[in-house]
Order: sequence, then structure tokens, then C-alpha cells
Amino acid sequence: MTAEPNIAEEPGLPRRAIHARVDPCSLDDATKRDYEMWVARSVFALLQRHYGGHLWFVDASVARGGVAISIPILLGGNWVYFIKLADLTPGEVVRAGGEILERYRLPRGRFELGSFLTARNNHSILIHAAHEPPA
Repeated sequence: MTAEPNIAEEPGLPRRAIHARVDPCSLDDATKRDYEMWVARSVFALLQRHYGGHLWFVDASVARGGVAISIPILLGGNWVYFIKLADLTPGEVVRAGGEILERYRLPRGRFELGSFLTARNNHSILIHAAHEPPA
């Protein structure tokens, strides 16, 4: 089940399509589905507020017991920063986003195209498939 994407446009930032989808494990339980969507949207909004314009991926899952945060262009599809639901606080979300940015030597803050392209070229797991994300 996929909803129509929202288009995010902010001055000085890239135009982004924001997609929301529901974990198939939660399709039969409206309460779980609504909770996961609320958590994912709240985490995404917090990341956007602190680190605007970055291409965040947020996956909240009750079945997996937490929230996965990533920038897939850099981390690929297998690496995420995972926060357990019991540990999920605004501070942990901001720290997770900041640690991902720092790991790729991106400044904490708004998206900067030059820095992002340098990080992608130097460290993206999609370009350098044999490498793990930088430590």
C-alpha cells in the first residue's frame, strides 16, 4: 500500500519526493499501521528540522522493534542506524542523523550539494561496493 508522494520544496534545497508506505506485516492491524506511520513521519520531520534537505529514509516497524534511519545513496540498502522503540527519543533521532552525516564527513545542518557529491564520490557504498560505510 503506497500513498501518493508529497513533494518537498524549500529554497536552496533539492526538490524531493517523500513517499510513505506500510510494512506488509502491519497491513492487517490498523492501530499498528497508524502508529508506525506516525512514528516514521515524526522521525522524518525531526531529521528535516535539524538536517534539512538530506535524502533521509526512515522505516518504523513494531515487528522489528525500532526505527531504521539511513541515507540510502550513501549507505546502500543494507546499512542503517537502528534505534529501538524503547530508546526512541528526539535526542536519539538527532544524534543518529548527526552521526550518519559525520560518518560521511558531511556538515551537521542543511544539505550542501558540494559536500554531498564529495561524500558520495569518496564513500558511497553504491560506488565503492567492496567498502563498508566509513567509521
